[in-house]
Amino acid sequence: MSAEAVGMHMPAVVTLDDVAAMNAADANGHRYETSPEGVLSVIPPPDSEHATIASRLFAWLIMAGWPAEQVLQAVGVRIPGRTETVVGFRIVDRDDAQTVTLHELGGDGRYVEQARMPLAWLLQTAPADHLD
Repeated sequence: MSAEAVGMHMPAVVTLDDVAAMNAADANGHRYETSPEGVLSVIPPPDSEHATIASRLFAWLIMAGWPAEQVLQAVGVRIPGRTETVVGFRIVDRDDAQTVTLHELGGDGRYVEQARMPLAWLLQTAPADHLD
């Protein structure tokens, strides 16, 4: 199928609900994500390197006392009492340091890079230190 064929069925603006619906509907394990700039990415099913990073983050949160039902690899961490607006997110690069980039929602409604750190450093901190 061509990009044109897919594109003609895409909404002009992709919302979080649209991304959630695309993730739910994909039978082949692809993930659909949007960047801070609103660019839609279609990501192939995770490989073993991705699984290792996700498992380390999962273990970090569980060992810190987060209930397992709040830590979901497919949709992130659900924090009771928070709105459905995504106020921040993290991206783990596949460089040697596995650099974690923290993005927070700015006053203008756009995501702004706040910090970068190696994953190994992040895993030595408490998850609660990264909530506001």
